[in-house]
Amino acid sequence: MSAALSVNGHRAVFLDRDGVLNEVVVENGIPLSPRRAEELRVVAGSLEAIARLQQRGLRVFVASNQPDVARGHLAPEEAARITAVLREALPLDDVAVCPHDDADGCACRKPEPGLLVAVARRWGVDLSRSYMVGDTWKDVAAGRRAGCHTILLRRDYNAAAQADTVVQTLGEAVDFILRHSEERMSFSDEFCRHTADLAARLPGDHIEALVDGLVAVRQRGGRLFFLGVGGGAGHASHAVNDFRKLAGFECYAPTDNVSELTARINDEGWETSYAAWLQGSRLRAADAVFVFSVGGGNAERGVSLNIVRALELAKRVGASVFGVVGRDGGYTAQVADACVVVPTVDPGLVTPLTEAFQAVIWHLLVAHPKLQVAPMKWESLSR
Repeated sequence: MSAALSVNGHRAVFLDRDGVLNEVVVENGIPLSPRRAEELRVVAGSLEAIARLQQRGLRVFVASNQPDVARGHLAPEEAARITAVLREALPLDDVAVCPHDDADGCACRKPEPGLLVAVARRWGVDLSRSYMVGDTWKDVAAGRRAGCHTILLRRDYNAAAQADTVVQTLGEAVDFILRHSEERMSFSDEFCRHTADLAARLPGDHIEALVDGLVAVRQRGGRLFFLGVGGGAGHASHAVNDFRKLAGFECYAPTDNVSELTARINDEGWETSYAAWLQGSRLRAADAVFVFSVGGGNAERGVSLNIVRALELAKRVGASVFGVVGRDGGYTAQVADACVVVPTVDPGLVTPLTEAFQAVIWHLLVAHPKLQVAPMKWESLSR
């Protein structure tokens, strides 16, 4: 494969259109494309097949020859209408069409790989980790030249064609792709895929609610207290630094004073340690408590009771409660004025992904134009 066709990035599935996603009429052994939008009939199961691929993090594109445009049998406007109907029916990431005939000598008409290469460059696709699914030898040849794994849907009109994999239906092709891609995927690939998926699913409106709540606390002269356990305690210390230095808050974390915290745990118990510390800090209605926790605290299960008791105190005195938590959010999400629950994309990776995105979100907050009041060092040096 030419180095020019190798693009590091996402895995993708390229689908031919006619005979793969929509039904065709075969005359004299030749499949004919629809020439009017009203003639387009999507193959049953196509929607579910595409959804399965996208749920596993693969991009799904169409790469289709439509020489009837060049031959004068299909007006460009009607070709565009057909594409619009297809995109309305199926959640495709992109549709690439070559309107040329063989005599035009273009680089995009399959069996040339131009359509696939152009889409790969546009979307950041790694063609060597991608798949081409079609029903003709031209689809297979284009996929091979682009460096993809090729899959042929066997039809009466393509009996002589061969590919890396031959199946009967699009559903079978998807079954193969999902099995094959999982076999080839390392843990690092899987973790990064989950990270990208999770980033796309973060609730932006909930993050903006955090921003607005924090702005209100600062405007009324309130202090900000960060609470966390384990990794959350480390986050709390880091966040205190960032919010004091970059966002102009007076803020603290009980875990930054090990002597006081351990004395309270030793003398009064773990469950009340954070609440007692907040009482000693004269927590008041103008202030806010910000929680970093995977579970968010759960009194019924006896999990992170120190956080639960601290939030009960905050609610009693009228202080604001914010949080970035995982799973269902626990007690924090129940009582918070604004809270981001990091979506679960893999039940086996709840803790590392939640804690990773807690750091992402608080860095977003201190960089937000509504909150940032001081420049960051490296950004200021680069100007």
